[in-house]
Amino acid sequence: MLFSRNLKPIRKKSNGVAGYISGTQLAYLGKYLKPRKKILILSLVLSGLSTVFGMTQPYFAKVLIDKVFLAADHRLLWPVLSLLLALILFAFAIRVINSFLYMRYSAQILFHMREDLFEHVQKIPLNFFSKQKIGDLYSRIASDMADIQSLATDVLPMVAFNLLTCLIAAGVLMALNWKMALLSFAFLPAALIIIYRLRPKLLDLGHQVARSNAEISHFIFESLSNTHMIRAFGAEKIERSRLNEKQSHILGFLMRYQVLGAVSGSIPTVFVILNAVVVFGYGGSLVLAHTLTIGSLVAFSIYQGRVFGPLKALMDGFLSLQKSLVSLARVREILDILPVQTTCGGIIPEKEAAVTGDIEFRDVCFAYDRKPVVNHMSFQIPGRRITAIIGPSGAGKTTLCHLMLRLFDPDSGVITIGGIDLKTINPEWFRKQAAIVSQDIFLFHTTILENIRFPKPCAGMDEVRSAAESACIDGFIQTLPNGYDTVIGDRGVLLSGGQKQRLSIARAVLMKPKILILDEATAFVDVSTEDRLKDTLGHLMEDKTIVIVSHRYSAIAHADRIIALDSRGLAYEGPAEGFAHECAGGDYRQRD
Repeated sequence: MLFSRNLKPIRKKSNGVAGYISGTQLAYLGKYLKPRKKILILSLVLSGLSTVFGMTQPYFAKVLIDKVFLAADHRLLWPVLSLLLALILFAFAIRVINSFLYMRYSAQILFHMREDLFEHVQKIPLNFFSKQKIGDLYSRIASDMADIQSLATDVLPMVAFNLLTCLIAAGVLMALNWKMALLSFAFLPAALIIIYRLRPKLLDLGHQVARSNAEISHFIFESLSNTHMIRAFGAEKIERSRLNEKQSHILGFLMRYQVLGAVSGSIPTVFVILNAVVVFGYGGSLVLAHTLTIGSLVAFSIYQGRVFGPLKALMDGFLSLQKSLVSLARVREILDILPVQTTCGGIIPEKEAAVTGDIEFRDVCFAYDRKPVVNHMSFQIPGRRITAIIGPSGAGKTTLCHLMLRLFDPDSGVITIGGIDLKTINPEWFRKQAAIVSQDIFLFHTTILENIRFPKPCAGMDEVRSAAESACIDGFIQTLPNGYDTVIGDRGVLLSGGQKQRLSIARAVLMKPKILILDEATAFVDVSTEDRLKDTLGHLMEDKTIVIVSHRYSAIAHADRIIALDSRGLAYEGPAEGFAHECAGGDYRQRD
């Protein structure tokens, strides 16, 4: 399940997907269509012309049969054929031009919608991602968004022009023989009733298929991300069995959807059979009675196909429409989640001292899903000093780091930096002044150079090398055959844990931050490298604020100030010397 504006689960309504498909959701498409309205109007005009020219061709069959072949008037043969050929070529040229315009406009809409959704996802609260399956989210951005684009650029235009074709053809049928036309239309009400009754079931099945596909996407994404673990436990067959179970589950939905779709899709076929009886039975009797010409009967038969062919397409379009509306509802669920903050609001302090000043927590509380993690905590991190935050797992150390970067806002209390409330500072500007090296390292499937340059894409090679040297990783990079152009694989699979951490540190150093947060950033680094890192970073970040989070005493040995947490909250705050004296040189974890 997804989350609404306040991140509470959305409960499925009793009337299925149709319950939350609204005009507001369809109006969402308007802001993407409006900037391209000129191209859209031109495309509609060209499609209309192509449709009209296409509808004239059966009439030429009537003229050729009645006026040329049966009347044996050879003078009309080539003029009529020449005019018919000209119309066909003109209609073909219109279709080619329209296809080019349509493809360009369609792709632009898809890209724009996907970019907007992707940008919105980057701004929604982070605790959303702890509850939402990444595979499902990916499915909404990729597959569902493509269905919405298809709704705007394929389904709706197709419905409109098939409807136009049906109406024009029906008008011509009435002109040719209104009695036979009425007999042809006699079965239409029954078809509409069948479709109306199938609609809710198709909607619900479409939603279930979409959710099941998202489940499979997440499963595959998760399994591929943990291939090494699956092989280590010899669980390949177990994973295959799990995939088979999930696919068997969706098969039932697909079969029911297919059956209902086949019933809906077979209605035009029934029409064709019944109307063949009308044309060749009733129409044939009119020809034998000399009240209808053979050419008119042939033209009527062709125009009848121009009604029921598009009618079948309308039936298929109805199924596509339901699928697209389900996708639209799923995407709107994401868009309805309010961003955690805007990047354009807030002040930008004029003085650098505001960023290098003390960071103070005043009675701060924060909870994940009503489970308190930080409870009425107050302490101070001095600016331009090294502060260590220590404590057992689950004590809230990483949460404090995220609060400092304003990745989360506290539920209550105030966080200030240089005496300024963090909530009043422009977050986009502030995050360019601070950098974090997290224990959960993420590297991209690209070169070492691009990974280091991620926060600063325009950085020169000298800057990149300097950052790598500061992180004690330049020497290793130089030994690689392709050096900084070496591709490191998905999540840096070709690197060791320590090499990943040093690469992540280089990425942070490249930003030249005024605040550097190291969250277990040297957990996989050997002691000698760790000592070199501390010396280099200490020199590089002189007169800057450094916050170190670690379980290892060696990582916090040179800290000026210690903030120790335990299961009850803040256990110690003060100079490092006082903490060492209090622990009597023992392992700080023994205090719990």
